[in-house]
Amino acid sequence: MEIIFMILGGVFAALFMVFLLPILGYVLNIGNIAGMIFCAFMMALLFGHKAVQKIAHSLWQNVFGRLAVIAAAALFAAGIVYVSFLTALIINADSTPPEEDSVVIVLGCQVRGDTPSLMLMQRINAAADYLNENPSAVCIVSGGKGDDEQISEAECMYSVLTKMGIGGDRIFIEDRSTNTAENIAFSKEIIEKNGLSHNTAIVTDVFHEYRASRIVRSAGLGFGSVPAQCSWYLVPTFYVREMIAITAVFAGLA
Repeated sequence: MEIIFMILGGVFAALFMVFLLPILGYVLNIGNIAGMIFCAFMMALLFGHKAVQKIAHSLWQNVFGRLAVIAAAALFAAGIVYVSFLTALIINADSTPPEEDSVVIVLGCQVRGDTPSLMLMQRINAAADYLNENPSAVCIVSGGKGDDEQISEAECMYSVLTKMGIGGDRIFIEDRSTNTAENIAFSKEIIEKNGLSHNTAIVTDVFHEYRASRIVRSAGLGFGSVPAQCSWYLVPTFYVREMIAITAVFAGLA
């Protein structure tokens, strides 16, 4: 049993380092902060399991302590069920294929100066692949200009896509939005103005597709997913961040 606790502790120590790794690439958000806190907590429990067992045994000797132990165990189990539920939602949205006549909407992401960040480039690549496979499809690149960006995210995506051989006449530019809700709202205006299909193929990160799908459907548009790949070392960070973001949506905080 001792070796199992040590192995599990080592797993969480390794995962802690994976959450730490994105910081080297200037990625620091609630995802890796929460992930590191959780991993540190689990390492403390696993490496200090003997002390934890003594505390639990001591608490178990009286009614209130017993209730506290049961409540903690129930809360942990509920957390596992909840995370599994959110994971199922994400996988389901991610695996929803677009209709044949869908308009591609590429959601913006950070531009570094006038060049795409790694995550934005991954979205551009996914969009280019889909547009090449569907030569009759048109595309809306959606994203405004942040204070630390030299050009808008939409302009950056347009520039890269055209250099990749996608015809400029197939790309509409939406360069006013500052968040996903505005991405969809302003893109819908372009769809209505140009008489385009109300079916959409949303290009964004794998973990973001579920939240995007809720916004798309609430806007009266059809949803399909064209997920961009995520670098392995960013997966845990953005997975946890998305869990928190979805929870905020459920709670009416976002």
